[in-house]
Amino acid sequence: MTRLLFTVATAYCLSSGVARASTQEEFFNDTAIHEVHLAVNARDWQALKEHDDENTYYPADVTWNDVTVRNVGIRSRGKGTRNGVKPGLRVDINRYISNLQFLGLKAFILDNAFSDSTLVRESVTMKMFARMNVAAPREAHARLYVNNEYVGVYVIVESLDNLFIGRVFGPREGGVESGGYLFEYEHISDYDMTYLGSDLRAYAAMFRPQTHDTDALVVLYDAIEELVRTINEAPDEDFAAAVGQYLDLHQFMEYLGIETFMGEFDGFVGYNAMNNFYLYRFRADGRSQLIPWDKDAAMQGVDVPVTARMEDNVLVRRALTIPELRATFVDTLAECTAIAAEPGSPDDPRGWLVREIDRQASQIAASIADDPVYPYDQEQFTRDVATELDFGRNRPTYVTCEVARMDDPSSPEDGCAAVLNRQDFGDVRIPEF
Repeated sequence: MTRLLFTVATAYCLSSGVARASTQEEFFNDTAIHEVHLAVNARDWQALKEHDDENTYYPADVTWNDVTVRNVGIRSRGKGTRNGVKPGLRVDINRYISNLQFLGLKAFILDNAFSDSTLVRESVTMKMFARMNVAAPREAHARLYVNNEYVGVYVIVESLDNLFIGRVFGPREGGVESGGYLFEYEHISDYDMTYLGSDLRAYAAMFRPQTHDTDALVVLYDAIEELVRTINEAPDEDFAAAVGQYLDLHQFMEYLGIETFMGEFDGFVGYNAMNNFYLYRFRADGRSQLIPWDKDAAMQGVDVPVTARMEDNVLVRRALTIPELRATFVDTLAECTAIAAEPGSPDDPRGWLVREIDRQASQIAASIADDPVYPYDQEQFTRDVATELDFGRNRPTYVTCEVARMDDPSSPEDGCAAVLNRQDFGDVRIPEF
């Protein structure tokens, strides 16, 4: 009976008396704030919050618009943002009923964005990845209700799984049996792509399989060990060709360029070394590429140099010595600059990045004001949105200067700070409660 109810609900939802299909595109539509409802046993919800450090699943019903799926699984999720006040949630649609789906999804994330006072750093950054044609999860904001009680603003995040892979890379790659290998990078210690030896268990500890998770260790990790060994041991003159057998280096440099432009503090060259990405190995040719994840540490430093911390990572350091790869990195920074500075209409000449930050923050401001467990205050929301708008306005100018400085070793490290045009926002509207 549950499957039948789901099938009917997925096919049609009623709006103004007219039957229409609900779609994933609508669910991840970020031009409106959604309402997501969870119905869960009150004791289970309390237990989830009291034991937020555990991955225990609890049964629930999920409703969005007129689509209801019953008997899904929810659990606490997150790393540094895990808490029992406003728990981040993973919603596993088919946890208890195999093959059950919601709008063609088998899972999605309700991110509490607990470390981001504005709740837009990650969603704006993912839009930049998408605009640069790099595969990234779709995101939208939502008001979450548990047992009809409003529990706060969340970010709906697309789950990275074989269905995501099928959407962005095609059905053959996304096949459960025939598809490629998706890994979530797990930060267990500061690691910068140094070779850890031939014991595959060292790599298994950091790269957690999200597909083919029952395959043998050698099938999962032999290619990763070979990639890391080649990064460290290939002669300079053979580096690009040798590493390129295992990793799409041009895609990697584009990924690095986007993260760098967006001022990501906790990414591939983060303050705690590598963090917050997925690695996907294609079945078709065995090469891998990166997929972004968890970008709520972006957009906080206008004047972060574009080469910050890059000497520490073996892959990045060596790749930047290859002229064509360095050129890809520089070109990506230029493309991001052009997108960020792209003006709107004659009535709104602000760059795209400023407009997008303002749009998203304005859209959720009233819901944040109502959020019963928002861990910041109104003044900090307003102040931090202003900081992000300053980033959007000034980062293109700063990065342009930094790119020019890259080829001028005599220029001072902080020489580009002088080009920043820090001023009052004037007629730029700062979202308020």
